[in-house]
Amino acid sequence: MRSSMIWIGLGIILFFTLCACEPLPPPPLPPGASSATITPKPTVTLVATQLSLKELWEESKHANTYVIENGAHNECARCHSPANWIPTSPEDMPATCATCKFTIKTPKPVEKADWKNIGCEQCHRVEKETVTQAVAWRNPALANFDPSSDPYETVKTNTELCEKCHRDTYKIEMGKSAHANKTCTDCHDPHSTRASCTTAQCHPNVLKPTQPIVGHDTAHANVHCVACHDAGGWKVQPTGDKKTWLTLRPTDLKGNPNPIPYTSHNLQKTVDCARCHFAGNPWNLKTITP
Repeated sequence: MRSSMIWIGLGIILFFTLCACEPLPPPPLPPGASSATITPKPTVTLVATQLSLKELWEESKHANTYVIENGAHNECARCHSPANWIPTSPEDMPATCATCKFTIKTPKPVEKADWKNIGCEQCHRVEKETVTQAVAWRNPALANFDPSSDPYETVKTNTELCEKCHRDTYKIEMGKSAHANKTCTDCHDPHSTRASCTTAQCHPNVLKPTQPIVGHDTAHANVHCVACHDAGGWKVQPTGDKKTWLTLRPTDLKGNPNPIPYTSHNLQKTVDCARCHFAGNPWNLKTITP
C-alpha cells in the first residue's frame, strides 16, 4: 500500500513537471492569415533605444563643440552652438531685425558654462519635449531672432541637412567615383558621427580578406584607407603623431592655403602606390614604379 502511494506521488510530480516544460501553444491566427504572414514584434523598448541614441550622441563631436577663437568665437557659434549664436554683423541678422538699419558691435564671446552643443532639436523637430524621427534643420537666425516664424526648414536628404553647417569651405567633396551617390549617413552614424570603412556593411573584410589584397597587410596597418584610395590627388604623409598616414587637404577649414591632415571623401577603387613609394621619398620607403 505504501509503495503504491509512493508511485502515485511520483506520477503526479512527473505529470506537473512535464506540463511545466511543455511550451505554451501559439495564439490563434487572425481569420484568413497563415503562420507565414505573422511577423514577431521586436523586443527592444523605446526607452532602451532612446538611451542608446543619447549615449551615441554624448560620445560624438556634436556633444563637445565649444570653440575658443577670440574674434571668430560668435561667428563659429552659428554652427557650433546655434542656440547661443549672436550675429556679428547686420548681414547675419534676419530681415525683421535688419529693417531698423542699425549697426551692432561684436558681442562678447559665449561663456563656456552657457555654451550649448548641437542637440537633438537642431536636426529634429522637438514637439512638447518629444523628439520626432523626421529630420529638419533649425535655422538659428529664425529661432533666435524671429519667434513668429517656424524656425525649421525642410530638407530632402540627410546630406542636405549636414551641409547646412558643413558648407562652403567646410563642404565635403564626394567626387564622381566610388562614393558619388552616397549620403553622409550611409557611412557616418547620425548620432555618434563616427565612420569606418571596415565596420560598415560595404567593406566588412578589407582588413582580413579571404583572398589576399595588395596593400591590405600588416605593413600598411597605420595607413588610412583614404591615403591609398583618394581620387582628388591630395598629398599623403604621416600625421603629426606619425602614427597614421592620411591625406592632406590643400586648404584649411577657413579656405586659407594651409595643408592640413583631413580625411578625403573623394575615393576610388584603384590605387597608385607611387604616391608614397616614389624615388627619393622622405620616408625611405621602397620605390615602386607605376
